[in-house]
Amino acid sequence: MVTRRATIAGLGALATQLVLPSAEAAQEPPYQLGEWTGDSFAPMHAIRDGLWRAPLSAPERRVDVVVIGGGLAGLAVAALLRDRDVLVLERESEPGGVAKSGRWRNVDYALGSAYIVDLSDPFRAFYETLGLAPRPVSEPVDRALPGAAGAGDPREGEWRGAYERLKALLRRLGESPDFPKIPIAEASAPALALDRLSLLDFVRREHIDAELFGLLDAYCLSALGAPTAEISAYAGVNFLSEINAPIYAFPGGNGAIVRAMAARLSRAGEGRIVTGAAVYAIEPAEGGYARVGWFDAQHPGEPRCLEARWAVVAAPYFFAGRILRGVDLAATAQMTRLRQGSYLVANCCFEGTPQELPYDSWALGAQSFSDAISATAILPAAERPKDHSVLTVYAPFRDPGAGRARLLAGDRAAFAAPIVEELRRFMPEAFGKARLAEVRLTRWGHHHLIATPGIVATMRALPKRFGNVLLAHSDGQGMPAVESAIVEAQNAVEIITRG
Repeated sequence: MVTRRATIAGLGALATQLVLPSAEAAQEPPYQLGEWTGDSFAPMHAIRDGLWRAPLSAPERRVDVVVIGGGLAGLAVAALLRDRDVLVLERESEPGGVAKSGRWRNVDYALGSAYIVDLSDPFRAFYETLGLAPRPVSEPVDRALPGAAGAGDPREGEWRGAYERLKALLRRLGESPDFPKIPIAEASAPALALDRLSLLDFVRREHIDAELFGLLDAYCLSALGAPTAEISAYAGVNFLSEINAPIYAFPGGNGAIVRAMAARLSRAGEGRIVTGAAVYAIEPAEGGYARVGWFDAQHPGEPRCLEARWAVVAAPYFFAGRILRGVDLAATAQMTRLRQGSYLVANCCFEGTPQELPYDSWALGAQSFSDAISATAILPAAERPKDHSVLTVYAPFRDPGAGRARLLAGDRAAFAAPIVEELRRFMPEAFGKARLAEVRLTRWGHHHLIATPGIVATMRALPKRFGNVLLAHSDGQGMPAVESAIVEAQNAVEIITRG
């Protein structure tokens, strides 16, 4: 799932690819299939393949601050600098990155990022600035589903003792001054030592019961893009710590944060966000104006160019390293070597009387998805619709490259069929008094940074300023989280404000 809560035990390894389609995929499905949402890959692949290597044209516009990328970090920068002459260039037709939402019959659902955890400052103050009041998810927050009739949540049964010992360890770490925190600039030496370990090595060292390793592998694949053996213990412990903490959500997920930031920016002046703008080159300047080359992603034609006193690159590092020109080659080479996960999200729309569900349901051993969020569970009971509902189903790929190939091929029926089949097995109550009317698929070919061992050291060492060009993306904290995006945005804003 595109969140940070580890609640499943014994999920087992998801297949290298999602399971092969059943016979249902070869037939006309009994539900409607929506058009793809998510990544628009064509313009970015054109840049990757060198189709936009030309010198920059003469600037047609000058601004104070240009932000490349309208995801969480980019919009945060723009919202915090709304009283300046700021312009956001966003590749997609709407801003938000992975924190977008959709709507079906007045039910808002997430297309990716779904909730937040940390309400300490500076995060609480930032949300208050946006006029947001995050709502805690009510109990039961989640459940683990073994997929067998009548079987209970193993965390409350045979694995209860082991799970409680894991929680106790995480509680002690969370109360320690050496907790592996965000921002990583404040990390202590003992916390940084965790970054040199894999999470698997760490939990073995701490004598965590091996029967829980399936839980941890599944969690890390979902939240951090790889199993415990491939994940930094710093990142893993940081994310796992939320087992002991409340989570907060908005209807439609973290798209609510995106909308609030965009609204704050627009109140200071219209036309601040240019959508369909694919940036292919950024040239820093010392004491002058950086130049940014871009083209219309929907209708590629002549290249365009603008210049800015400050350019903020709020794009994933693996891509930022490709479009920065004339800067430290060692740094950009390091950026382009970073690994990215790939992900599928399926929003399943039901007509009929909904079953009351926890916010999150995890499917132990499912091969086609990891978990499903009830899009209406965050609503007060009186506001939940009585005749329709939406389940947001998350399906990460164990092999990101293989996942990208399948997502690029784009066979929607082949993706939807096994998900629906396993939903019927693990969550039959969702189909009890309701009919699956539509499946809406979202593809994220480069969803988030994979937090491999050493990632925190790498990000602390990488330069984030090249003259008047600043990097501001969640990648900079080594962990894909809303909090990472906010920290990186605030760091960039501080530099710009100081001048």
